[in-house]
Amino acid sequence: MFILFGKKLLDSKKVRYALKIVFGIGISNANKICNALNIPATITVGDLTEIQKLSVSTYIKQNLIVESKLKQKIHENIETLILINSIKGFRHRSKLPVRGQRTHSNAKTCKRIFH
Repeated sequence: MFILFGKKLLDSKKVRYALKIVFGIGISNANKICNALNIPATITVGDLTEIQKLSVSTYIKQNLIVESKLKQKIHENIETLILINSIKGFRHRSKLPVRGQRTHSNAKTCKRIFH
């Protein structure tokens, strides 16, 4: 079993798809990682050698922002939007949908009712 940033990657999954468990790594980043480290598309996590596991973790640490650092960065960006009094910041502060979604019939769970 390969543990990467506190996430357990299943031995039976292919490496490209198992890396998606880590927050901040999607399929395109997983493909970039595997191509940069010359990991074949058919290899599973259980077939990785210790050197390959170490190279995957060091590559991610050096080139990508993942897990808690990414979550912290997202939170800081939202706080910045709130501080500069932008429309998106106001919508975040009011707990309304930010990206133009409909609120008349949808978003009833996140919408505050103003009286």
